[in-house]
Amino acid sequence: MQLENRNIAKCIILSFVTCGIYMIVWAVKLARDAVKVKDVNDDGLLEILLCIFLPFVGCFLAEKKLSEGCQACGIDHKDNSILYLVLGLFGFAIIDFALMQSDLNKIADAGYVFAAAPAGAPYAPQAPVAPAQEVPFEAVETAEEKTEE
Repeated sequence: MQLENRNIAKCIILSFVTCGIYMIVWAVKLARDAVKVKDVNDDGLLEILLCIFLPFVGCFLAEKKLSEGCQACGIDHKDNSILYLVLGLFGFAIIDFALMQSDLNKIADAGYVFAAAPAGAPYAPQAPVAPAQEVPFEAVETAEEKTEE
């Protein structure tokens, strides 16, 4: 899963123009993306609902998962969960969303790809890699050819 790089100014303007309707859509996208950094299989339903109804708690929990996921993956990220909690308590949820989107944009710009880990394997994102070199077909031996020898 590749994170989407969103224009913060556009999201803020759309939130005001639509009287907060786009802010709800943005909250859903933010919570889902923040949770996916830690675990691709987590749907983030709790964080989504809390971001809509109690933004200060939802942003706090989503940032905690984002920070844990970044730390586990070796991505440089500062935990801003307390800042999000304080700003949200004073009614500045839109600033929480803008700051979290800025963090997610930085991760998206780095080109990290988050994929589901195989069962039983530890989760880690795949860093951007160069395309694989082509190997001539003649140089590749199949398992059947090896067993015949």
